[in-house]
Amino acid sequence: MRPSPLDLLGSSELEEHLRVVSDRLAATCTVGGPDLTTPCLRAVGGGGKRLRPALTLSVAEIGNVFDSRVVAAAVAVELVQVGSLVHDDIFDNAETRRGTPTINAVEGENLALLAGTYLMARAAVEAAAAGQQVASDIARTVAMLCVGQTTETQYLFDIGQEIDRYLFTIEAKTAALFACSCRVGALTASLPDEHVNRFGEFGKNFGIAFQLIDDVLDLIGDPGRLGKPIGADLRSGILTMPTLLELAQPHGGDLRVLLLRRRTGDLEQASRMIVNSGQIDEVIEIARRYAVGAAAAITDVPGASTLSRFPLSYLDWALDEFAA
Repeated sequence: MRPSPLDLLGSSELEEHLRVVSDRLAATCTVGGPDLTTPCLRAVGGGGKRLRPALTLSVAEIGNVFDSRVVAAAVAVELVQVGSLVHDDIFDNAETRRGTPTINAVEGENLALLAGTYLMARAAVEAAAAGQQVASDIARTVAMLCVGQTTETQYLFDIGQEIDRYLFTIEAKTAALFACSCRVGALTASLPDEHVNRFGEFGKNFGIAFQLIDDVLDLIGDPGRLGKPIGADLRSGILTMPTLLELAQPHGGDLRVLLLRRRTGDLEQASRMIVNSGQIDEVIEIARRYAVGAAAAITDVPGASTLSRFPLSYLDWALDEFAA
């Protein structure tokens, strides 16, 4: 059996606690009637790692708490994640996700839009059950996801996009939910405000590292193990960190010409150019720096030593697991 990234979190009870979360996730999908239940269950059970609720549970465990509020918070963050992916699939016109047919491909875009919104609404219900602070945090995070998606859409195929703008986009679109997942774990465990903030910083930095490695794997990953074709970002016009770093080089003009043409063959050549440029190693190093920053955020938090090792361990695992 291949190792799971959840093993890296070092909790003997995590698997059992995640089963409780998964049961609750399935139950939330059965409230909306058969037209929504079937596609939502397929999306929720679509093979995701449950990394965000796992972080919620792991942070709460540091406070020795596992109760209905912790479960509700973990369910809420996963519902936001799945709902946002359903909406992403509409944007990307994706037919599958991790080998599972998307809602827009099977039931159509209209139902996919409703299903994604329904999952977000159910997330709000679960967040409310976890408490007012959790509900506020989830709401702010959903707003940030929308900002991130909007910014990404505005900069499609924009060869003049600055790296700081891209970092803002991935902080809003990806890292914000990781930060929220960690904060709500701390909130439901009634940890001190300082620790809530530190876990938020931990989640944000890990989320940026996570996305940077995802950028790399979109170029050098094994499609079979990733469950999706490589090069999808470039074909969609999303210029990720390896691309932006190469564009910033003195010889970036050749890549710029290929991207401006936007033809399939040109984009494939652009991908090869980026892979052979040396920028992959540079982005991996940047990701490691963010992972180190994540660990540093919780170094002094009692009981967090195992969790502090997770970001770097996860990066090594992901590259080992998915790189071709």
